[in-house]
Amino acid sequence: MHQILVPVDFSDASAHALKFAYSMNKHFFARLQILHLFDVPITVGDDSELYLKNYDAYRKSFDDELWDFVKTNKGDFHYETEVFSTSGGHYQGIIEFSRKHLSDMIIIGHKGAGGLRRWLFGSVSRYLLTHPPIPVLSIPESFDGSDIHKIVLSADLSMLISDQQCIFLKNFAERMNASINIIHVKDKGEISLPVEEKVVASLRNHFGKEVEYISVEKGEHISSTINMYIQNNHIDLLVTVPHFHTWIDRMLIGSETKDLASIIKIPLMSLPGK
Repeated sequence: MHQILVPVDFSDASAHALKFAYSMNKHFFARLQILHLFDVPITVGDDSELYLKNYDAYRKSFDDELWDFVKTNKGDFHYETEVFSTSGGHYQGIIEFSRKHLSDMIIIGHKGAGGLRRWLFGSVSRYLLTHPPIPVLSIPESFDGSDIHKIVLSADLSMLISDQQCIFLKNFAERMNASINIIHVKDKGEISLPVEEKVVASLRNHFGKEVEYISVEKGEHISSTINMYIQNNHIDLLVTVPHFHTWIDRMLIGSETKDLASIIKIPLMSLPGK
């Protein structure tokens, strides 16, 4: 990895993610891109010159605040760091920035949202985890920030994971000096598809590991079964590869990645399907 993007909103959750990003970067020595997206609270009619002047001053104030935020949370690490502040939509702005500035990974704090807001909109981190443009690593506030030694990939065997993503994950684990296990949680009534053997063979080829099959117990669901595996095996990082769902799928069956983000207490990495 050459560039790691860390979106921040100056909350405790983003401070926690930023601290983790600096600590994790001792394994990569990448450039850190610290991004803040803000809403513009001013309108100036048709006076475009005054608008640009006010906008630039407003943006500059966030640049200064970002540098202070970095100094407070970087610890004793001194990696190459850039700060960026701009207006725009939140997860859309993060995705556009990552593409424009060639980021290799997004590290974001996970604080969730409550009540009606969660039901209507979800959170920025949840959207990025379910629609990752590049690998997304979500850090919950409850995570103690310790090093990652044990990684589990929760694989959906209905679709191949691309060679590029397997290579990325394998290299990530090697840099972190971490082991990788692969699990597939089988819900009752699940039917094996013809592609499953090909997926298992590909994972074996990339990671040198067999897939461990785990059945969902009565009264449990896939997310809770994965969470129990995490707790019982002292896993430090969960990796998923979310697949595209139509809006009707999401309404009827939801998203496992989204559910996992709500219940697990360790970092969650989401890899793009392509």
